[in-house]
Amino acid sequence: MRVTFRYGGLDGRVWWISLVTLLVMGGVCWWLFATADGAYYLAVWVTMILVALVALALLSVPRSIILGEGVVELRCLVETTYLPLESVEEVAVVEGGLSGRFPLVGCYGFWGYYGLWLNVRSLRVERVYATRRSGCVALKAGGRRYVVSCVAPEMLCEMIARGAEEKRGSQVKA
Repeated sequence: MRVTFRYGGLDGRVWWISLVTLLVMGGVCWWLFATADGAYYLAVWVTMILVALVALALLSVPRSIILGEGVVELRCLVETTYLPLESVEEVAVVEGGLSGRFPLVGCYGFWGYYGLWLNVRSLRVERVYATRRSGCVALKAGGRRYVVSCVAPEMLCEMIARGAEEKRGSQVKA
């Protein structure tokens, strides 16, 4: 049985951060081209680097969470992270969403929240796959910590815990 959980729509903060980021990048590129005086190589290099960064960010946007036979799949546009259910040690709804977490490498609000983030309360590095700051679920699997957002976090927690218990035959810490 495969169950698909959607990350949900982007929250208002994501839309504003994405819009402002694109406007600033566009303004920088326009300014470089306007002041180049015939030497466009710097403007072209900066523009190409910014386009590459935007493309990499857009390819990393979280798409869905699929709970399949014995595995949890965290799907992005290009990358899929597979977490075997027998390796899931903890699963819980995160109260307060992404508050108390800051990005180390990744995106904060540019089409979502994803990458490696630092949890300030526990001083642990977590992999975040979220399109909104609320409705988050924390997973610990294979010694790594993951935070994902979805429309039905309680149902996701319940189904992952039940699937992990069936696979391992032991309790999952919730």
